Amino acid sequence: MKWRRVLWWVLVVFALYAVYRSPDQAASFVRGVGEWLGTAVNSIMSFFNGLLS
Repeated sequence: MKWRRVLWWVLVVFALYAVYRSPDQAASFVRGVGEWLGTAVNSIMSFFNGLLS
């Protein structure tokens, strides 16, 4: 259980370092993940709408 907490803090520190070091690339990455999630949700909604039609 303790290793999970350590891993979590390592990831947080790395993310903060990445944002500090290259904010444009970090913003682009977050934007890309958001677009991917939006596309996935729209695809799932279209699938279920097709089932109900």
